[in-house]
Amino acid sequence: MPRLITIECDAHEVRVAVGTSGLTGVSVERVLSSHISMEENSEPWGSSVASEALKELLAQSGIKSGDAIACISRNDIELRAITLPLVDANELPEMVRFAAPRYFANVSESWPLDFITMPSHMEGSIDCIVGAINPALIQKIASTVEGAGLTLTHMVLRPMAAAAGAIAKHPEWNNETVMFIDLLNDETDVVVVEKGNAVFMRNFQANFDAADPQTAISLAGEIKRTIFSAISQRPGLSVSQIVIWTKDSLAPFAAELSKSVNLPVKMLDPFSMAEKAKVEIAATTQTVGRFAPVLGALHFPQESRRLIDFANPRKRIEKKRPIAKYIAAGAASFAAIAGGLWWYSSSHSALDDDIRLLNESIKNQTEALKAANKNISDWNKVEKFIEGDVLWIEELAQLSAKAQSPDVTYFGTTTFQLEPKSIKASISAKYYAKDQDTVPEVQAGYRDPRHNVKGQAVTISPDKNYPAASDLMITIASAKVTDPRDLKRPEKPHWTSITQNGDTSKEVSAETKPNETGPESVKESPENSATPQKEPASSESASSDDKQIGPANETSAPASANPPATPTPEPPKPESAPSTDTPVVGGAS
Repeated sequence: MPRLITIECDAHEVRVAVGTSGLTGVSVERVLSSHISMEENSEPWGSSVASEALKELLAQSGIKSGDAIACISRNDIELRAITLPLVDANELPEMVRFAAPRYFANVSESWPLDFITMPSHMEGSIDCIVGAINPALIQKIASTVEGAGLTLTHMVLRPMAAAAGAIAKHPEWNNETVMFIDLLNDETDVVVVEKGNAVFMRNFQANFDAADPQTAISLAGEIKRTIFSAISQRPGLSVSQIVIWTKDSLAPFAAELSKSVNLPVKMLDPFSMAEKAKVEIAATTQTVGRFAPVLGALHFPQESRRLIDFANPRKRIEKKRPIAKYIAAGAASFAAIAGGLWWYSSSHSALDDDIRLLNESIKNQTEALKAANKNISDWNKVEKFIEGDVLWIEELAQLSAKAQSPDVTYFGTTTFQLEPKSIKASISAKYYAKDQDTVPEVQAGYRDPRHNVKGQAVTISPDKNYPAASDLMITIASAKVTDPRDLKRPEKPHWTSITQNGDTSKEVSAETKPNETGPESVKESPENSATPQKEPASSESASSDDKQIGPANETSAPASANPPATPTPEPPKPESAPSTDTPVVGGAS
């Protein structure tokens, strides 16, 4: 088991404990101390006096090297209690360092930070005690320890180390809230431990004299002040017992103190943790509690979770990556992929050919798709044009045809409008009437399924002959466009020729040639007539009673050779186009 050397010093004394820590616990070999004399308020760490005293103690014990744990005072560090959101334990160190600047006013980024967790007093949060130490003090401690030939491995807080040693000897205190009081040479350390974790620490200057009755009274006042301060930081905290590091010979003092604070007081001799050790201490003071930190720090390997260590601040634990497993998994994955590729290439070659052919077919259809899209786009433009293709001359004719007599009403300014975007055709007009009852009649006269009429209120006209005036808005429905794919070509008509004497000849077909305005020529079968003749076209329409279709001087064939055919009625005459000679709206200005 490795040997541990714990060191602690103040302005009066250097204290050392030597021991080993293993699975069975801590074995203390010896406890040493050496008296030193320094000026008041001077720092012992880094001083030549403390360094020489430490070297002399190690030389007397035959210790040339080893791992050293330094115990530092509460007054040498900055300590704060902070509350953080509930996070993973591995993320907590970074969270503490992120939040620390808000709690430490005089701490820079170069100061080492370490922390321990406390029992949470609020659900969903983590309570921590965070300590920060000046790097200059670390250099002084390292120079003192390493100057004596030792290796500085840990730096722990003095009151925490003493409390950790006491709890290691008395595990039943893990379930209680205990206040530990360490009476040192010129000062007193107080630490409150809740469920085995330190939650509050305090240090104050006080000279201890067991023979003086005022000592118990003044110490009781400091204890009450400490309890009030701890409760202000942790509401609901209740101290159940007080433990003083001292000898059993001070039982009257403990009884008087218990009576003053109304709490049970227990005395604990620090040398009870070093029963078999060789003790070589300087008898310069009457207190033995000053050895509790160096004896308790020997329990660091088992109690490190309870202690702040400035030499090894808590950090995020980087998980080691199992490289061998990654390589094996990668090799197995590569083999599986290679096998899958081989199976795919061997069993899907036919599918690959099909895919290739389909891709080529798609590629060949690309140009056709582009042409189809262009045709669709062009048709949309044509369709939009047809929807807005309003024959305004017909609308004007209808407006004039449905107008009332100029003696009753007349139209003023009339506007024909077609909106390009919405293809909305409308006619807006101002009209005047002799009687306001005529206004609804005018509006109703232009209303039909294709025309939506919206009239305004009747106003007074400046024209005395037509005192009633109103605005008329006629919205024309868009033309219905038929999809060109739904159009069907008409069948060619079949006509029959009729002789002048009323006999019916064989059927002959007439074809209408494009760009011809006259009636089609009718050809007779050569079987019926050897010399067919053509009748000149006529520009005037005639009824089927006074007009013959076919040659005028057609010679009828014998009845036996040509049986009579059923006459086919003449096709209907084409409807005449709507008249465009409708007079202009009466009385329009």
